[in-house]
Amino acid sequence: MASVSDAELRLLRVFCVVVAAGGLSAATADLQVDLSTVSRQIKELEERVGARLAQRGRGGFALTPAGQQLHEVALRLFGALQSFHDDLAGLARPSGPLLRLGIVDALLTAPGAPLASALAACARAMPGLQVQLQTLRPIEIERRILAGELEAGIVAARAPAAGLVHQCLYAEPNSVYVGPGHPWHGAAGSRVSDADLGQAEWVVDPYSADLPHPAVAGAITGRRGATTHADSIEGVALLVASGRYAGLLPDHLVQGCAALAGLHRVRPERFSYTQDIVLTMRRGKASALLRLLARELAAATANSRARRKPASRPAPA
Repeated sequence: MASVSDAELRLLRVFCVVVAAGGLSAATADLQVDLSTVSRQIKELEERVGARLAQRGRGGFALTPAGQQLHEVALRLFGALQSFHDDLAGLARPSGPLLRLGIVDALLTAPGAPLASALAACARAMPGLQVQLQTLRPIEIERRILAGELEAGIVAARAPAAGLVHQCLYAEPNSVYVGPGHPWHGAAGSRVSDADLGQAEWVVDPYSADLPHPAVAGAITGRRGATTHADSIEGVALLVASGRYAGLLPDHLVQGCAALAGLHRVRPERFSYTQDIVLTMRRGKASALLRLLARELAAATANSRARRKPASRPAPA
């Protein structure tokens, strides 16, 4: 690969997606191709490079030394290409700092809306700041950060991809919800068992693969009932509100949306859980803009906690 063709760039992008996903099977959804196609593309890349890039099989997916080296080189290449495109785009727009941020959906109703507060503070501190927000799946956010297409992302916590670091922002409570007309709605929901979860019709979303609750995760991934998919939390909420499906939703979204007031939370003492929401960025020295964003997010989160903290009662005389 003395010179890189368009076909080889496509293979390198596939390789980077596979590495970010942690394996060939996990990457199929993001690449929107079947497993055999991904496997063929990786083999073709190995033939062009002249080295085996990863061990794959029952033992899992692991990069070889050659694969690690190529991954680092590919990330630098895509970062340089993105910088080139940004420089070209900058010729046609007013000068000013640019923040490209990938986010998961359903952040606006989070207590205190720390992202909105942090972005406002960044805009005040850096006149001319331009912000580009993209709502994406967590794995795509990680891939684009590593490729230099985004500066940072806000995602539900998961094991960070190689080359990324996380800064925890806040813990988000989530629960199993059903709508009016569902068999679990109302008093019947208090009798739902772990076994019942596996028989339900679930709405599966892009975040289901990283659930921290074993019983709920096992019910969804090992489900015996029918399954419906949604590519956003709003899509999950719409389907749950139909009364036909069970789904996982952030408590703050349900509490903050009048259209969801009729939803029923199923056995929160057993099935509710919290998941950290984190700021993720590339490992290494961060830019002044990213350092500012990280500080303002931390400050906005702390202020939100302080406002929600109940005032202490005076000691009795």
